[in-house]
Amino acid sequence: MDSFLNHEQILGLERRFQTALINSLSGIRTSFIGITGEHGQWNASTLSNITHVGANPPQISVLFRPQSAKKHTLKNYREFGTITLVCMPFHKFETVHRVSVNAPKDVFELALLGEQVQKLEGWQHPIPNDFLYAIEVNLVEEFTLGNQCIYTVGSIHQLRWSKNVRVNKNGQVIFQQSPTLAIGLQQYTSIETESKHLPYPSVDNFQFE
Repeated sequence: MDSFLNHEQILGLERRFQTALINSLSGIRTSFIGITGEHGQWNASTLSNITHVGANPPQISVLFRPQSAKKHTLKNYREFGTITLVCMPFHKFETVHRVSVNAPKDVFELALLGEQVQKLEGWQHPIPNDFLYAIEVNLVEEFTLGNQCIYTVGSIHQLRWSKNVRVNKNGQVIFQQSPTLAIGLQQYTSIETESKHLPYPSVDNFQFE
């Protein structure tokens, strides 16, 4: 039997239950580590509200929740203009989750967690050794939404992927290891099934008049 909640019932739910439910409704998505900062003073955080904006020009969006003085990722992104988005393998899900701790400004969360990083030539931020792929993004514009979340759009400056990721001849990313996928803010999962690739739907396949 189906279950149902109307608007008033949703608003009447216990706050934590309502938050967990609503956060889960957007489905499964990649959970990234976002790295910002400059001159050796780095910041890392968990980011899962990331979407493709366009391929030509290549752009990607990051949605930040309402800001407080303890949050440094968006502040650094604005100040220095660049963020690195890092996709980690599923066995690193605890690291992906725990970098969201509100550490002091001078504490690099990945170092706090004992995560080994590498500094790559031409790359602005250090990247965890166990990364799957990384995207360096330059800030283009931002919008403040009615609920005070901040929607940012950035231009993809460069990409890097590890030996555990393959890009096929059609440009599709093939994972040798499952990435860390998020359901809501505190639940993580992996790729459990074989992926299927389908062509774009064509009107030629339908009998439109």
